[in-house]
Amino acid sequence: MDDDANRSNLLSFIGGASKRPARQLVPSNDTNAERALPDTWSVLWRVAAAHVVELRGAGVIDDAGSSAIARSLLAARNSPIDGAGSPRMLADRLDERIESQIPATVSGAATLGLAREEWLATAGRLIWRDAALAIMAHALDVSEAVLILAETHVVTIMPAFTGGRPVQPTTLAHYLGAVIGPLGSARERLVESFARLNRCPLGAGMLAGDVLAADRAELAQRLGFGEPVPNTMDALASVEDLIGLMDAVAAVVGSIGRFVREVGVWIRTDQASFVLDEGWTTIPEPAHPALAMSERLDALQISLATLEDDLDSARRQLRRLGYGPLGAAHDAVVGAVPRLTSQCVDALITTTALFSTGLVVNRAYLGNRAGRGYTTSSDLATFLMTEEQIPPTAARRISVLVLSRLREAGLEVSGITPDMIDSAALLTIGREIKVEIELLGRYLAPRRYIERRQVTGSPAPEMTRAWLASERSRLTDDRQWLNQTRSGIDSAIHALTDLIEDAANESSDG
Repeated sequence: MDDDANRSNLLSFIGGASKRPARQLVPSNDTNAERALPDTWSVLWRVAAAHVVELRGAGVIDDAGSSAIARSLLAARNSPIDGAGSPRMLADRLDERIESQIPATVSGAATLGLAREEWLATAGRLIWRDAALAIMAHALDVSEAVLILAETHVVTIMPAFTGGRPVQPTTLAHYLGAVIGPLGSARERLVESFARLNRCPLGAGMLAGDVLAADRAELAQRLGFGEPVPNTMDALASVEDLIGLMDAVAAVVGSIGRFVREVGVWIRTDQASFVLDEGWTTIPEPAHPALAMSERLDALQISLATLEDDLDSARRQLRRLGYGPLGAAHDAVVGAVPRLTSQCVDALITTTALFSTGLVVNRAYLGNRAGRGYTTSSDLATFLMTEEQIPPTAARRISVLVLSRLREAGLEVSGITPDMIDSAALLTIGREIKVEIELLGRYLAPRRYIERRQVTGSPAPEMTRAWLASERSRLTDDRQWLNQTRSGIDSAIHALTDLIEDAANESSDG
């Protein structure tokens, strides 16, 4: 089996046919988000157009030849081939289409020095680049939705759990920090990975560059890339830039998936805490209308888990490729874009809907649950040390005795009485304390318990609001980056198209 065949088999999972059709990207809340991924024919055309402009600038072809080739390029762009095909086949067809419409005097000049390897590598980065921006737009929408939910519930108290047991009271806004924070970090990783992906392989030839000495920086600029890949071998052989993007996407999906699973646990084990909107529930048995199932939430969990597995498999397969230019694997790498992007965008749109309208919070019930399970009991010792000046060791011993008595009586922390504390104090320090119950309530009531925690990042409302403000600013910066990046790419594409159209309109006699 030859090397290209091995590469194709290794990447068969990435480029394999999917039973679900690729969907067109739908509008995001972002102003520039309503766009579909470019088709392979279009990006191959852009690469060829940039190459032709470079040939003219280098004096390899004259104005008359450039004009003829430009007219052929425009004709090929406006009449793509029918049906789908592999990127390599489409590159061959595009080359043939261009050649068929130019004079014999410039035959072969359009793709002179343009190796298939660099053509496909550049087209692949163009497609994955747009996919990254589409995913970023929808990741921003998810972040916006969960941030709004948190801003709405800064003072909604609830129990926080660890290991399935209530540990302390918190607020829903603070509780959402474990998805808001990771989403922000994942967006940072998307931006960082995009900078590496947005480097241009064009001009690398088959791997050692071309004798035509193309200005690779200009080629990169014409296609909207940030810069050329510095090493021509790396430009055609490395898979790490793409893997970096997949890592960042997996971070987005993984942080969402953890919270969605948590919501599922809450709904199954404590149905009065969070309720799904009726658009998220179904009645599978008409004869049992009271049996409402959260099938849409279950489907979202499965979708996110499947996507994580697919991304993980894709990364492993990429790293198993042999050392050197990707060759036949380009077809699988480019072919994976619509499938993985469609899966990701579907999941992100559904998650945005969950945070925006799907999740109904039962504030009263959560507030009632916040103080149960001895969640504020840790502050009893703090109260004794702070207000009654009891030594730390004695204060902790008194607290243990009081809590033991509460458990034996089946009472919650709210059932603590001064007599209980005095009994424990007599056994520990030999005297009664005579605490004031109102003063004790300032430590043990869930809301007061939260308000007393004034460290940075705590669930105290003012601390949570400050944190949310910083996350809001972070989100705004990321939206601005997305808009500026898309604007820069769009400007480069329009400028390249204008150059080809201007060349086509020039008279052949100069």
